[in-house]
Amino acid sequence: MRKTGPMLALLAAVLALITVGTIALVRAVSSEGDQRSASREAASASASASASAAESAATSVPPPPPLVAQTTSATYASHVPGSRAVVAMTVKGSDVIAYVCDGHSLEAWLRGKLYPEGLVRLQGKQGILTGSVVGDTVVGAASLSRKSVMGFRAPVVRAPSGLYRASATVRGAKIVGGWIVLPGGDQVGLVDYEQRPRPAPRLDPAAGSVVVGDDRVPVAPADPTKP
Repeated sequence: MRKTGPMLALLAAVLALITVGTIALVRAVSSEGDQRSASREAASASASASASAAESAATSVPPPPPLVAQTTSATYASHVPGSRAVVAMTVKGSDVIAYVCDGHSLEAWLRGKLYPEGLVRLQGKQGILTGSVVGDTVVGAASLSRKSVMGFRAPVVRAPSGLYRASATVRGAKIVGGWIVLPGGDQVGLVDYEQRPRPAPRLDPAAGSVVVGDDRVPVAPADPTKP
C-alpha cells in the first residue's frame, strides 16, 4: 500500500510555500503600482515648481522592485515521491525551464519566470508547475492532469548531472528530446521522433550528441532563454 502520510505532508509544505510566495509577489506588484502612481503625481506637481524642485522630487522616488539578479544560474533535479517520474528545473536569470518525465509515456516541458522571494510559476501544453526556491532547493508541485498533482523537493545538482534538451530537424522530421541526468548516473528521458515518443537513448553529456534512428542529433544543457 502506498504511504500517503509523507506525500500529504510534502504537498502541504508546497502549498504553504506557494501561498507565501504568491503574497510576496502580489505585494511586489502592488508596490510597483504605488511607485508608478507616486511618480505621476510628482511629475504633475513639478509642472508648477522650479526645475530644481522637480529634480529633487524625481530623485526621491525609488525604482520598482526588479526580478531576481540576472546572474542567477542553477539546475535542480530529483525523483517525484510516489511516482516513476523525475523532475528537473534550470534557472538562468529570471527565465526558467522544467521537464517532468517517467521515461515511458509521461513527459512535459514547462517554461516561466522566477519572481521575487523565489516564487516560480511555469506553464506548458501539458499543465503547470509552481513552487519556491529555498536556498539550494526548489519545493513545488506539478499539475499535469486534472486528477494528479505531483509534489517534489529537488536539490541543486552539478554537471554532468542536469537537464539536457535536443531540438533539431533531420531530413524534414522534427526531433525533440529531453534527458534528466541524476547524481550517480541514473537517467530518464524521452525522444519525440516523427511525432512518436520513444525512450531516449543513453546520453553521454560530454559527447554533446546522441544517435536517434540513423541520425546523430546534437544535445546540450537546457537553456530557458532558447526555444
